[in-house]
Amino acid sequence: MIEENSGLALGVATQMTGGKIRSLLFAGLAALCASVGDGLAQEAKTPSAPSATAAGDIANFFGQVGDQIYEDCIFELSQEQVEVQQALIEAYVKQGATHVLARQLAVKQIHPPKLSPECEQMRSSSKLAAPKTVAPPSAPKKAPVAALPKPAAETSSPTVALADKKVLPQWDCAPGIDYVTIQHKGYERKLTDGEICSPFDDVVRQVPESLKSFRFGYTIRTGRLFVIADDPQFAGKTIAWAISGREACRNNPDPDCLAARAVGPLPPGQYAFGSGKESRVSWGPKTKRMVAGIYLTKLWNREKFTPAQTAAILARGNIAIHVRLKGEMSEACLGLGPIGWAYVSSLIKDGRANGVNVYIDEPYPQVAETPPIVRVSSFSLSSLFK
Repeated sequence: MIEENSGLALGVATQMTGGKIRSLLFAGLAALCASVGDGLAQEAKTPSAPSATAAGDIANFFGQVGDQIYEDCIFELSQEQVEVQQALIEAYVKQGATHVLARQLAVKQIHPPKLSPECEQMRSSSKLAAPKTVAPPSAPKKAPVAALPKPAAETSSPTVALADKKVLPQWDCAPGIDYVTIQHKGYERKLTDGEICSPFDDVVRQVPESLKSFRFGYTIRTGRLFVIADDPQFAGKTIAWAISGREACRNNPDPDCLAARAVGPLPPGQYAFGSGKESRVSWGPKTKRMVAGIYLTKLWNREKFTPAQTAAILARGNIAIHVRLKGEMSEACLGLGPIGWAYVSSLIKDGRANGVNVYIDEPYPQVAETPPIVRVSSFSLSSLFK
């Protein structure tokens, strides 16, 4: 789950490029973890403390590679995915499914992205690195009992201004698509096969290599991410599609939504990246994924907002661009699919993209593409009763 004030600037990524360097990085990690793990296991046989040298090697290694090793590696469900999985189980049971079937479906449908071979190696190596210690005998443990995940402690209720708002028709489930409705932090969310209704297809349009410097443009109403450049042959060209905002405020430029913290889409205006190209994409410790923080420098369309709404918009804090996992939405950020995030983040890290302009309506209607919304689903409510 992406939070607006999540310390996005924490941790500076160590930038390493090239397949050869990446391969050496993971190979080196595997060797180091294996050797350190063996060393700690041997020392555990004696009462002496674990080797300070071994511990120092681990700290030194991770200090050198920093966040880079986690750039494309998400091993576990995010906090929001855990909450959605729990809500799905409850929704399936209400539809008549058994608890066992409801859990099986929810676990099958809500999962982290498929790991690359390098990330699989990283996960395996991290297991080797775990210190092996000799512990005193303990009482036999009972067999694990399959239990529902605990709901998140943090809950909230919709504000009065948003209570009666409905999801915009273009984001609702298509006719004929089976879905279940969950409750997440007081808001309704429709899911089909564990995914939000009508997500964007994860497609990318490459920016020509000849364009070395440009700004991102983003249209709140449609979700289109595009090129802002002086050269008319590049201006307005689509790059990718990103969700901004959640539930009824998903890509909804209603002033009440824009003023809603952690629910509304990012406000219209000019945004800047953090200073220093090498730190623009970094590990978010609370989000547990790589993010690119962006900072509002100028709010546009002030005439559309009341003084109270303007104050609420300006108080919302920093925003980020990030990958959106299955079942998640985006809290006031730009949530891209894995392919879109990989490409967009590379443009940011390489320094080609140097800022973001956010518009309520499409500034380039003559070249804008129709949003690639996914309307199909294989989910069937009848599967709950098999």
